[in-house]
Amino acid sequence: MSDKHFDKFWAAIRKCYNSKSSVNADVINGRTGDTAISEMWKNHYQALYSSAHDDGAKKEFLDRLSQLDKYSNTYVINVHDISMYCKKQKKGKAVCPGGIPMEALIYGGTRLHIHLTLLFNCFIKTGYVPRSFMQSLIIPLIKSKSADFTYVNNYRAIAVSTAAFKLFECIVAEEYHSTSPEDMCQFGFKSHHSTGPCTRILKRTVNYYTERGNHAFLCFIDLKSV
Repeated sequence: MSDKHFDKFWAAIRKCYNSKSSVNADVINGRTGDTAISEMWKNHYQALYSSAHDDGAKKEFLDRLSQLDKYSNTYVINVHDISMYCKKQKKGKAVCPGGIPMEALIYGGTRLHIHLTLLFNCFIKTGYVPRSFMQSLIIPLIKSKSADFTYVNNYRAIAVSTAAFKLFECIVAEEYHSTSPEDMCQFGFKSHHSTGPCTRILKRTVNYYTERGNHAFLCFIDLKSV
């Protein structure tokens, strides 16, 4: 922790208390059987990821796209960008629903990168991405192996997207990043940040006051309902 290797620190902690735990569960949220459990996950994540709407961010993004000169011969993304971002992609990951691994794009060569450049620029200039291109497979993963495996909220979801969409998303995220002032106070789900230092500071602050006979009052805000 002191060397700021937070991922290795928490991996070691998890290994200590999860070494004898099992990862098998036949019942999830009262459902049994592959079909019933799959349908339960479908309804659960469909409701969860449709519970919040951010039309403001969508409008802002579309406004920025509209500022581009659609009739210009200059591409927003060039072949060098595709080659550079392909090198940044991770290898050995799960194959996407389309059956094309990321290695196919990484080692596809210049000709493939030219076609990807043309495709991605069409997406940006027209503001349209086909639905099939954005398909992903949601996989639930256990959060705590020492907790209840049948509890639906003890699972977190990861989305396995197509290799081409991952590459396109990486390029767009680099160009169109959030400038919200709230992000300055965010620790989790943020590049080069970890919740470890934040949690440590919180505990040290609480201990400072309680050890001196004072009270510490905390207020937690559920941002999903704001």
